[in-house]
Amino acid sequence: MKSIRKLLLTLFITVLLSSCGAIPTLPPMDSTITIRTPRFTDIPRLASVTSEPDEDLPSATPEATPTSVPPSVTPFSTQVASETPKASVTDSVSPTPENTPAPIATSTPTGTATSTATDLPTPTFTPQPTFTATAVPYHLQLMNPYYLSNFTHQELGCDWLGIAGQIFSSGGQVQLGILIKAGGELGGKPPEEDMTMPLADSDIDLAYGPGGYELTLAFSPVDTDSTAWVQLFSLDGDPLSEKIYLTTFDDCQKNLILMNFIEQ
Repeated sequence: MKSIRKLLLTLFITVLLSSCGAIPTLPPMDSTITIRTPRFTDIPRLASVTSEPDEDLPSATPEATPTSVPPSVTPFSTQVASETPKASVTDSVSPTPENTPAPIATSTPTGTATSTATDLPTPTFTPQPTFTATAVPYHLQLMNPYYLSNFTHQELGCDWLGIAGQIFSSGGQVQLGILIKAGGELGGKPPEEDMTMPLADSDIDLAYGPGGYELTLAFSPVDTDSTAWVQLFSLDGDPLSEKIYLTTFDDCQKNLILMNFIEQ
C-alpha cells in the first residue's frame, strides 16, 4: 500500500509541475523532436562556424562593397585585390645585372688586337750549313765485285790478296789518268799499296785487259767486312766515285777481287 501511495504521489507532483511549465514532459517515442536555438543579436556569429552564411544573421566581419565596383566583379575579389594589391612587373622588377641580357660579342677587332704586316717582326732565318753529296760520275759495274783465285801472281799463290779491274767511260772506252786509292785496314794492318793508276804495268795490262789496274792489299787472305775501302780520284784530287767498302775472305779461291768501274 505504501508503494502505491508513493507512485500516486509522484504522478501527482509530475502532473502539477508539467502544468506549471517547470518540468518538460517527455514526448512519445514516435514523435518528431524539434529543437530551436534562441537567437542572440548581441553576439555575432563566426563566419567559420558554418560553411554557408545564414541570411538572417549578420556577418561577423561585414564586407564593404564599393559602389564603383562593376557588377561582374564579386565583392570577395574586390576585397582581396584591395587588401593585397599585386605589384606590376615594371614596378617590382628593376633592371639588374642578372636580368639585363649580356652584350653579344662582336668580331670587331680592337686597336690592341689588330696588327698590320708592318707591325709584325719579320722572321729571320739563319741558313744552316748543308752537306750535299757531290755527284760522282763513276760507279761499280754490274756483277761487281767478283771473286777469283790469284792467277796473275802464281809464284805467290795463296799468299796474296788484292783488287784489280778496268775503268770505262759511259760509251765503253777505257779511261786513263785516274787514281785508284785504297784505305782502311785488313786484319789490323793498312793496305800494302794505297794508290795506283791504270796501265801501271804491262803485265797487268795483259792480265786484265787494256787500261787495267791492280792493288796489293795484303800477302795473305783474311776475313774482313767493311774495314777497307777503295775510291777513284782525278789527278787534281777530286773524288770520282764513292768509297766502296770491301768484304774479303780467308779463302785462296777468293783472294783476287775483280772491280770494274763505269761512268754514268
